[in-house]
Amino acid sequence: MLNNENSYLFKFAWKSIRRNAGRSLFIGFSVSLAVFIAVWVVAFFDGLNYQIEKAVVNTNIGYFQIQEPVFSKSTDSTSPLPFSKYTQLLDQPFIKGYSPELVLDGNISTPEGAAGLAVIGIDPKTHKSFLPLFRKIKSGDFLEDIDEDAIVIGQELAKIFKFSVNDQLVLNYQDVKGELRSEILKIKGIYHFNGKAFEKRFVYTSQKTWQRIFLNQDMKEILFNRIPIMTSNLSAHENLEGLISKQGLELKTWKNLNPEMAVVLEFHDGMINFFFIIIGITIVMTILTPVQMLWQERLKEIKMLNILGVSSEKFWKIGIFEVIQMIICSSIASSFFLIIIIGIQSKTGIDFRFLNDGVTLERAGIKLPNIIYPHLTLQQLIVTFIFVLIVLGISYIWSIHRTLKKLEAPV
Repeated sequence: MLNNENSYLFKFAWKSIRRNAGRSLFIGFSVSLAVFIAVWVVAFFDGLNYQIEKAVVNTNIGYFQIQEPVFSKSTDSTSPLPFSKYTQLLDQPFIKGYSPELVLDGNISTPEGAAGLAVIGIDPKTHKSFLPLFRKIKSGDFLEDIDEDAIVIGQELAKIFKFSVNDQLVLNYQDVKGELRSEILKIKGIYHFNGKAFEKRFVYTSQKTWQRIFLNQDMKEILFNRIPIMTSNLSAHENLEGLISKQGLELKTWKNLNPEMAVVLEFHDGMINFFFIIIGITIVMTILTPVQMLWQERLKEIKMLNILGVSSEKFWKIGIFEVIQMIICSSIASSFFLIIIIGIQSKTGIDFRFLNDGVTLERAGIKLPNIIYPHLTLQQLIVTFIFVLIVLGISYIWSIHRTLKKLEAPV
């Protein structure tokens, strides 16, 4: 609680702010605007990075992949491992979903053209915890464990080659012995998910079908070349690495598997730092000069109060109380801007489709977002507010110090 003297000085500081309403309003608005712009820029790029990261991990990659050693070096699918021996590794609270997968490269050739395919052999029940592909079936049905000779393809592939549900697809590939083979598979479903490049390349079949066409027999158990894993983010890397290294398996992150998009995100992080430097310089110049001018204008008033017996200590208290009041007012204004503008944008998104006439851009096979949703976090607010408040505090300390120096100087 403030004693009577401090209470009077606190009120005096508030009256000083009101007497210089124009300059005080400018300083408060500058602080609020600086906080808003800094947080908005960071929230925008964080939202963009988050959307790009989600698009990457949803292309059969996951945040992490556990890979069979031979497959990790050459994508050779001839030595899959039994999944049952490693299920306990994945019983971790930070793992949200996973899918033991077998991968086979093949191609199709029709009168409409040819295309290379990646045939993913999945356990349908387990795969549902990894990708929401089963919810994205536009026609037909998703795979079941008992399916034989059934395949699910993307809408773009179906469009190019005029495939429909129940049509037959002739897959050309090399089996485990290196022999060239062709297999007729029946299209059970057509999905629409994650961009044209994804839909054109990735097709799905059950583990039973995959093992029969590539290994020439059903091994009667779930096998894997890789196990994509979904987590909240990459923060679980150290914990996972400790578990996986003991098993002789390889652990890779999505950044290892898609380095091009990792570079894009690092570029965005660099842009954030660059904007922070520019905004920081602007904040310093915008706040420091008006605060100095504000206290210089009070020099005559301060001299009069000093003659009446007001000590330098009390002037410092007035300055501190004034900083506190400016911080409170600026924080309220900043919070209002952030809640109204970023709060709305985080729900509706910022539409950038007009920049490219509505054409979807893809990089490294990943569809870049046209509508970006800013991602506001408590950490962004804390870091930005602390920085701005430090600048505001230093500005007041420096201005009060210079003003009192003039007060002490001989006439």
